[in-house]
Amino acid sequence: MKIPTFLAVTLLIVAASIPFSGCSDDGDDPASSDVPMVLIPAGSFTMGDQRGDGVGEEKPTRTVSLNGFFICKYEITQKMYQTVMGENPSIIKGDNHPVENVTWFKALEFCNALSVKEGYEPCYTDISGSVQVNMNANGYRLPTEAEWEYACKAGTATSYYTGNAETDLARAGWYSGNAAGGTHDVGQKDANSFGLHDTHGNVFEWCWDWYKSDYYSSGENNNPLGPTGGSERVCRGGSYFVYEFGCRSSFRSMLKPTIPSRDIGIRIVRKAT
Repeated sequence: MKIPTFLAVTLLIVAASIPFSGCSDDGDDPASSDVPMVLIPAGSFTMGDQRGDGVGEEKPTRTVSLNGFFICKYEITQKMYQTVMGENPSIIKGDNHPVENVTWFKALEFCNALSVKEGYEPCYTDISGSVQVNMNANGYRLPTEAEWEYACKAGTATSYYTGNAETDLARAGWYSGNAAGGTHDVGQKDANSFGLHDTHGNVFEWCWDWYKSDYYSSGENNNPLGPTGGSERVCRGGSYFVYEFGCRSSFRSMLKPTIPSRDIGIRIVRKAT
C-alpha cells in the first residue's frame, strides 16, 4: 500500500501526540569503547527512487559522492540513552528497544554527551540557539540524509536492501505488517551487506538535514549537508507504525525538530579519519 507524503507526515504527527544493554566494540572501530560502529567506505551511489514507484521528493535521482564514515550497527537503545542522559523518554519501554520520543534537539544533546563521555570533540555547538555542526570534529553526530541512504542501501537498487517484495521487508525490519503495534529489540532482523540492522522499520531515525521537497533537483552532490534552512528536519527508514511504502530505502519523511514522536529514534555516525 502506498502512503502519500501528506499521509506519512500525518502519521508521524499523530504518533507524536499519543500519549541496552550497553553496546560493546566489535572491532569495526577500535577507537570506540561503547558503541559498535561499522566503517562505511567512501564512494558514490544513486540517491533517490531508482525503481520509479516513489513520490516526487525522491526525484530526480542523482549521483552523490561521500567520504567514508563510521555508523552504529544498531539504533540507539533505551539502556544506552539512559546511561548517557540519565533518563528514558520512550513510550514503549524495553532496555534493548530503540529509544524513541526524543526531539531532534535531544538527539544532538545525546551525540554531544556521548562524545564527551568517550573523550571525543563534540560536533554540535549552540544547540539551544543557532545550532552549528563541525563536520571535522571526531565526535558523534547524526548522519546526513545522504549518508543515511548510502548506508541503508549498501549497494542495492531495490526497495529494501533485502529485495522489492513485502516479504523481503519482513526479513529486514519491523513495520505495521509484523510489529504488532510496537518497537522490538534491535538487531533481530537480517542485516544489510554493511552489517547494519533496522534501517527499515522499528523507528524512524533523525538526520541532520533540513527538509525541502524539491532539494534533489538542485542539491549538492559531494558530501551534501542538505538545504540551508527550513522548518522540519529529515527522518528516514520507516517504523513499526507505517506501511511498507514508508519503509523503503529512498522514502523521505520529516518532522519539526521540537516535536518528539513515539516512532522516531537515533542512529549515530563518526568521521572515519
